Amino acid sequence: MSTTAPRELPERFYFSGSNCTLSAVDYGNAGKPDVVILHGMRDHALSMTSIAEALRGRYRVIVADLRGHGDSDNPGSYTMTQFVADLRALTNHRHLVRPILIGHSLGGHITSRYAAIYARETGGLVLIDGMGPPRANESMTLDLQREMWRNNIENALQLSSERRPLENIEEAMRRLTGNNPGLAQDTARLIVEHGTEPHPDGGIRWKWDPAINMVWSTFSHDESELQWGLIECPVLIVTGDESMQYWSRRNLGDTQIEGILARETTRRLGLFRDARHVVIEGAGHMVHYDQPGALNACIGSFLDDIGAGE
Repeated sequence: MSTTAPRELPERFYFSGSNCTLSAVDYGNAGKPDVVILHGMRDHALSMTSIAEALRGRYRVIVADLRGHGDSDNPGSYTMTQFVADLRALTNHRHLVRPILIGHSLGGHITSRYAAIYARETGGLVLIDGMGPPRANESMTLDLQREMWRNNIENALQLSSERRPLENIEEAMRRLTGNNPGLAQDTARLIVEHGTEPHPDGGIRWKWDPAINMVWSTFSHDESELQWGLIECPVLIVTGDESMQYWSRRNLGDTQIEGILARETTRRLGLFRDARHVVIEGAGHMVHYDQPGALNACIGSFLDDIGAGE
């Protein structure tokens, strides 16, 4: 694991989103092509450091803390429309011109919607395992749909602002690196130090608001797939060859998972106007944690191909 010296942190700034104050970091290079990176659920802006640092020499890179994460407000309301509105607020605040959008997981859902709605104002899109779980069934019956709605309601009743206390930074480090054994130690420490805060009862806790889980009940897969077809810019879809293990644990069980992944990848690619797919070996859902070098090379090649740095 890497033990490089601490990184020089980028400029942090704040701006108004949809009824809340949001935080972001700007890696400088004003005047270069704009790149905006959005992290996934329960992460924060500096968790995307490996990508930002790989691009900062040729691009102006801005990485935001999503609402309910990092140093952004926890407003208690987390709809997909609000997340997309927050991204729009960022592009307006920084006067970004046809930015390249890069999103991981939840960030991928947000950036793909933005690229569909503001198609002519988006220069390119990179989705890092950012399309959600593959569908196990070709269609959903009304009974299954009703069961999903019931689950959403039960989950909403269980939302809480309480977060489990951690003893100290070292415990948080052990948990993070235990769940992500490929994550470099210096990156892990950066994520932990800037992603935790004192717990009222002692120790520390993660900054993210547990209520962010409500976002998953505020949009549908059908809506997502409809919007993918409206995206006009070139799209790079990146997945890890082990990412199916993440989705199978959470959604699909253990039946025919490899067949589902292959079928869904082919079907989903066909929904975009201009998309290419790359699989990173030795990576799961957290591609930027597991194989940052391979991922950054893949993104760099894509941006060169579409002439984003010219």
